[in-house]
Amino acid sequence: MLEVEHLGVGYGDLQVVWDVSFKVPAGSLVAIIGSNGAGKTTTLRALMNLLPALTGSIEFKGESIVGVPTHRIVELGLVLIPESRATFASLSVADNLELGAYTKRARAARSKTLGEVYDVFPRLAERKSQLAGTLSGGERQMLAIGKSLMALPEMLVLDEPSMGLAPIIVEDTFNEIKGIRDRGVSVLMVEQHIEATLELVDYAYVLELGQVVIEGSSTELMTDQRVREAYLSLQ
Repeated sequence: MLEVEHLGVGYGDLQVVWDVSFKVPAGSLVAIIGSNGAGKTTTLRALMNLLPALTGSIEFKGESIVGVPTHRIVELGLVLIPESRATFASLSVADNLELGAYTKRARAARSKTLGEVYDVFPRLAERKSQLAGTLSGGERQMLAIGKSLMALPEMLVLDEPSMGLAPIIVEDTFNEIKGIRDRGVSVLMVEQHIEATLELVDYAYVLELGQVVIEGSSTELMTDQRVREAYLSLQ
């Protein structure tokens, strides 16, 4: 569904992603993992044309999206949840969700999709009149995911979905992400909780200094000596 080849991305004269290639097959859950400063968020921003690709290609459903306006990429079905979660604190939960259905295709199915989101996240239905800024961290993450589902994504891209959450909430969030994949939405996620991520995903790419240095299935990476020593604190 998503294929990135030889991607290079930077900020002005500073290039931070070099020759990165990866794939996300339809119906899969794929992760990009690595330490701070590895270039993970920069890579995601390039997918959405929030940063220009300096080199390489990005294809979504067989169509190049290099240089395509971000709103058009969303209309095609590729939706990003940034690490900031991008919810509107001064608006209610219900209003935030309604705003997620801003594309023409999503607006037509807004009522049906809203009901489905409330089925996935009953807590949001309970809090639908509450201001988003008064929610807990876990509830705001639910809202961010729910708002993105309102856009009817075919692929959901999540940047550090566990950031700032308590360990038990991280587990709940990861279960929610798995449930979304099980509903037929492909998922690409960037994470620093390496062990929990590898237990969740089908396939992962390890990024170091803007380059893919290791890739493989979750089982392969969990048993890879380099990954165990560098990221899992295991020998």
